[in-house]
Amino acid sequence: MESFQPAQAYDVAACGRAIAKARVAAGLTLDELAARSGVSRRHLIDLEHGNNGPSTRVLYAISLGLGVDGADLFRQGFPATAPSAA
Repeated sequence: MESFQPAQAYDVAACGRAIAKARVAAGLTLDELAARSGVSRRHLIDLEHGNNGPSTRVLYAISLGLGVDGADLFRQGFPATAPSAA
């Protein structure tokens, strides 16, 4: 299990790319995901393009619509950390 360092900057664009990748992998269009999640098509576009980050409620709704773990999508927004040389 990965550990997070809360002081890291969150990359909303990376989270958006993870949402887009999961949507495509599920074979869903934006309209289909919007219908399944209750999140508007416009909002999904904004998220996928990294224009804003999802709230917890929206991320949960999207993850249900995709059938994936929302935490996995959220984790994609944290930059990878290099292993320490200790």
